[in-house]
Amino acid sequence: MRLGSAALASAGAGRVIVGLEPASPSAHVVGRAFTVQGAPGDNLALHHAVAEAEPGEVIVLAVGGEQATAHCGGIVVEGARRRGIAGIVLDGAIRDRAEIAASGFPVFHLGTSPRKPRKDGPGALRVAVELLGVRVSPGDLVCADADGAVIVAPSDADALLAAAADIDAREAEILAQIAAGSTTVDIYGLKALS
Repeated sequence: MRLGSAALASAGAGRVIVGLEPASPSAHVVGRAFTVQGAPGDNLALHHAVAEAEPGEVIVLAVGGEQATAHCGGIVVEGARRRGIAGIVLDGAIRDRAEIAASGFPVFHLGTSPRKPRKDGPGALRVAVELLGVRVSPGDLVCADADGAVIVAPSDADALLAAAADIDAREAEILAQIAAGSTTVDIYGLKALS
């Protein structure tokens, strides 16, 4: 069983980012946030993040929702993949989407653009950032998939992960009941329509 954003969001205290899209439908990532404050239309900070992030970390790049220019493309993704980075989450556009999807590397973004970015900065690494109104701090747990992204503070991670596992187990039981012929009206004990 793999941890998904829906189970984490249903479990409670995480912060949910909605509106990002996966570069491929099967994209999925779980890991600690390596946060990056970038500049709209510029990816200098992202290049430095790829060079400095530890294997297994998720780069979380804030660029203020900029979609006219791509901030991440196939070359950056290949560099991140080779360094063992778990994935990239950004509130800006990407390019080379088909190439990124074919690579299998999980990228979650806000639109696409064929325009290349500048590499002038400014930027900052390992600072608190905000994506689509949601604050992400260095070291937060990030879980992103086709349903959205959930951000969890390290102090809440163990409890939320356990609660999410319980939700997944309950849903597996419900699916077994449906396979055996039960309806969701019966399983949930839903009231009759008036």
